[in-house]
Amino acid sequence: MRSAAARKKSALATAATALLALAAPLLTATNASAASIATWDKVAQCEASGNWSIIDSSGTYYGGLQISMPTWRAYGGTQYTARPDQATKQQQILIGEKILAGQGQGAWPNCGPKYNLGADHADPYPSGPTYPAPSSLANGTLVKSPNGPDVRVMIAGAGVPVAGSDVAPDHYDLGKVVLIADSAFNGLAGAPPAGTVVHDQAGGANRYVIIDGAALPISGSDWTEDGYNTRADYGVPSAWLQAAAQRTVSTGRVVMDQTGNDPSRYVIVNGTALHISAAEWTANGYAQQALMGVPTDWLASASVRQMPNGSIVKEVSGANSTVYVMAGGVAVPLTNADFTGFGYDKRPLLGIPGEWLASAAAKAAPANGTMLLSPDSNTVWEITNGKKRAMAGSEFGAGKRSFDDVVSVGNAFTAKFPTV
Repeated sequence: MRSAAARKKSALATAATALLALAAPLLTATNASAASIATWDKVAQCEASGNWSIIDSSGTYYGGLQISMPTWRAYGGTQYTARPDQATKQQQILIGEKILAGQGQGAWPNCGPKYNLGADHADPYPSGPTYPAPSSLANGTLVKSPNGPDVRVMIAGAGVPVAGSDVAPDHYDLGKVVLIADSAFNGLAGAPPAGTVVHDQAGGANRYVIIDGAALPISGSDWTEDGYNTRADYGVPSAWLQAAAQRTVSTGRVVMDQTGNDPSRYVIVNGTALHISAAEWTANGYAQQALMGVPTDWLASASVRQMPNGSIVKEVSGANSTVYVMAGGVAVPLTNADFTGFGYDKRPLLGIPGEWLASAAAKAAPANGTMLLSPDSNTVWEITNGKKRAMAGSEFGAGKRSFDDVVSVGNAFTAKFPTV
């Protein structure tokens, strides 16, 4: 661990250094015994051009700090690797720390003093508590960061949040919480992987399968017919499960009947399962996406569910440039002026299968109870059996109808329906 110039001074220096190195671990250091990584980097740049894997031309000095083999062995380097150049940068620095403590910066006669190695007292790798890796913990283990109050429970590699209200009914023992590192805690997924079967930790017969963080109910018939009874079944925090049961599968997720008996394929858009025709399956790129099985009964319900009012949609292929707003199950076309004038350009534009869109656009009238508003009037119209009824202001308010549910459409659309 000498610079090139220093190594030329005396052929006897190597032998003397080796003898000193063998005794050094027994000595008490009088010089600095620690230095920052930045300073060690400067020394390595000086000694070895910053190459931590180098061997000098004489075959005597190794690695970024140019440590000789006798010194490497004397200071415990072989606990890592046979030679310094085979060790990681951190391992070489850790042995360098021991050499610095035993011999001082003179162990690097040119480069050590040049960069004030002996005057830098920083600890390059401060020691701290050793925490277990989350992947090593059993399912059901409670974990938390040492620097925060939040508690999670390990489920299939994820850390599912535990609410205070869960502790007693779910029988979680906070006296058995395992500390894990901040970075590991913050890096935990908040929901089990897709396809994980779960139930309420507090009890109950209901079972769910997790898809994109949403908990989809598994019916009694699906439990066996869909094969969910063959999967591991995990208890999850009650509050988390209640919230997950209200979530929807991510828009764009392609799904199929878990049994595989139904060859149909669907794409989820705003919680509705839209049928994908055989032609669109390949042409629109759905075949290139991951296909997820979902409970049979849930899929049947999602496929007939009305897409939420106010959803802004467009044919996914781009063949039809028209933009539509969903109103009571009908895809209502929008002019460019209406698209921006109604503020729909601020909402997500969702791509959907063309055949499904054509069918929705061809429907005669929105579902009963749909409320419409067009620019030609301040009147809110309610659709009933294909006709429109003018609504009174008194019908809106707390505990009544909400203006948030009114869908703005073009004048031509409301004009199609006769007034009651």
